Amino acid sequence: MDKLAAKIYLTGKILELGKTLIYKTEIAAKGKAGAEKFKQVYEGFWDKLEDLLEKEKSIDRKWIPDFAEEIGEEVLTEVLKEARKTFDLKVILQQIFDEEKAGNKNIL
Repeated sequence: MDKLAAKIYLTGKILELGKTLIYKTEIAAKGKAGAEKFKQVYEGFWDKLEDLLEKEKSIDRKWIPDFAEEIGEEVLTEVLKEARKTFDLKVILQQIFDEEKAGNKNIL
């Protein structure tokens, strides 16, 4: 897995996890203020993403040689460290929320 592919993959995972956490928080914390819900999604996000990626790395894909999996996993770990430093998570999560809200005003 080259670095560009890892960045694309990781970006998709960030968006997927962000959307999932926003919906879960909306359901579980219905009576809380928006700022409280946002904080609940924001705090620990990177750790949750890292846990998700570790679970995916632990899957042994029989058709992919181990050395290729290891290289891909190393690149993915490197890209995650880079993303933690580069991405403004608050902006990303707010954009996800805004987009979902625009799609269906009654949902969030």
